Parts: sequence; structure tokens; C-alpha cells
Amino acid sequence: MSGRRLPDHFDVLAFNGDQQADAILRWEGENYDFTVTAYGPWGHVAGRADDCFEALTRIREQIEPQGWLLGVNGSRRDTWPSGMCRGTGGFLVYLLRPGLRPTGADRIQTFHPAPRETLATVAEQIAFEKQWSQSL
Repeated sequence: MSGRRLPDHFDVLAFNGDQQADAILRWEGENYDFTVTAYGPWGHVAGRADDCFEALTRIREQIEPQGWLLGVNGSRRDTWPSGMCRGTGGFLVYLLRPGLRPTGADRIQTFHPAPRETLATVAEQIAFEKQWSQSL
């Protein structure tokens, strides 16, 4: 999916324990040079990387020590981008199910809302992806 067809910002929710706050994610870039900025109770934090998923991960690493989780699909415990997703900007991630290879129907938007109970830290998400890989 080309990033040009996506809005350049997303109104999202952020969670800290039982607190909920409004936040904005804004992205810019192309050709393996993307910056994502998160505006919320923490102020504004930016991450720059080859794709938007990785830039989002860099933001998460900065706000998680303060207890914040971003309520988007890219922050779900059970999502991860394929190489193809990364090559098109990281705007899509796959929903991972242990023992099953994802199909096109499992691709979801990185910046779209995710339920609070599905969110995880970067470390938890990486651990889930490793367990999923080993389950195949």
C-alpha cells in the first residue's frame, strides 16, 4: 500500500495503566526514510527509520518507560510486518496466529485503532513474534 493514499496523521488513544488519553501520530517520508511523531501527554516524541513500523517502535521505546502504550495495530502483541509490508513503508502489519502462516486477510493497518487488551510493550511484541516463528 502506498503511503500517499493514507492520511498523514491519525487520532489515536494512548493508555497508561487505567488512564486513557488522546494522542496524534503523524508520519512523513518515503523511500526507506520515514519519520513518525507522536503527540500526547508525554509531549512530542519522534522516531526515524526505514519504515513507519520501525519508526513507531522507536517512539514506543521512548514512551513505554513512562508507562504509555499507543492504541494502534502496530503496538499489538500479535502483529508484525513482513518484509513486503516493510518494503512498502510499514503501513501494514500481519495479525499473527500461532501455528498458522498469515494470509492477505490477516494484513491490517499499522496506525488503525487496536483494543487496549491487545497492546504490548516492544519487548513483549518481539517475544511473541519469536514464539510465533518457532510455532510454524
